[in-house]
Amino acid sequence: MRFITLDANNKVIGIRNGRQTVEGEIQSDTGEIGQILQPDGTFVDSESIPQETQLDRIENTLDYLFLKQEGII
Repeated sequence: MRFITLDANNKVIGIRNGRQTVEGEIQSDTGEIGQILQPDGTFVDSESIPQETQLDRIENTLDYLFLKQEGII
């Protein structure tokens, strides 16, 4: 049987073959190191999940400050 270990973000950080599960592992025939387990049980590459960049955060903050200054929010 094949077992995987996930981190707090459901990212696969370990793969092991064995006879029984060890604490912190789940049995899975799929999922490779670095992939993310989705709620539906499928795995996606971590690059395919959009991550907010620092530039995105700055632009969002500037947009918020502008709208607040204009009294829109």
